[in-house]
Amino acid sequence: MPYDDSMIPELLPPSEDGVFKTLLTHPEAKPILRDIVESYLRFPVVKVEVRNVELPISDINEKRERFDVNCTVNDGSQFDVEMQSEAMSGDSLKTSHRIVKARAIYHLCDLHSSQEGRSIRYDKLLRSFQMTFCGYTLFPERESFISRSSFKDENGMELSDAVGIIFVELTKLSNLIKKPIKTMTGEEIWSLFFAYGSDQKHRELLNEIMKVRREVKMAAELLQSISKDEIERARFRSRRMFRMDMEHNLIAARDDGIMAVAKKLLQRNRPMDEIIEDTGLTREEIESLSTAD
Repeated sequence: MPYDDSMIPELLPPSEDGVFKTLLTHPEAKPILRDIVESYLRFPVVKVEVRNVELPISDINEKRERFDVNCTVNDGSQFDVEMQSEAMSGDSLKTSHRIVKARAIYHLCDLHSSQEGRSIRYDKLLRSFQMTFCGYTLFPERESFISRSSFKDENGMELSDAVGIIFVELTKLSNLIKKPIKTMTGEEIWSLFFAYGSDQKHRELLNEIMKVRREVKMAAELLQSISKDEIERARFRSRRMFRMDMEHNLIAARDDGIMAVAKKLLQRNRPMDEIIEDTGLTREEIESLSTAD
């Protein structure tokens, strides 16, 4: 189905990668970003500064990465925030989502090692944290929507608090919706905002959250402003069209591959029922292949 402007929501979703980045790197978003970082890091943050999202490379063969949001807080800690609204190509539960996990590790190591450390003792380097919001389920075996990882020894003792990785699964908030808002933590409130910030079905919930969290109200108002910007809407449309084209090409390639397999099985005189079971094609589709030549 072709993509048209009627398919663009009036309020752009904060869980969409591009909208997320625009929202948190906006010049007016510092109080919002400060509260988000403080909520998930769980220690006081007085101020936050957004830095260049593209770290300098020292070698032309080095892998170049662009962060969504790269910032530092008042105690010098570094924080990379990413939104992954959809699973990466080739990544799935079947592969335990190894790609997105490996990317988080790479981003963290890249961030931590980018510090100018020639004249600084290793134990004096800035702390570095990486957080990824996921619009899909990453750890189905875990009930919690937040997963935290750090360096620990075989006995579970933390080796160092210098680095940490946080995953936030936005698909695991159904029970959280029922929780009294006044008892919610900052990380719970912000997770709800990113998951349902543009969902009209949860508008009442968001309105109640905005009453108790000034920064969420600021984020909602900024999201409305971004959503009315024609340039931002055009960028959103372009990203969606690109994604749909990619999905169409993947589906077409998969279908072509299945047809090729079915054709080879026919040439080998495999039973029709067996070809149907192996390929998922209908009898009519397979018979059309046998008469195509």
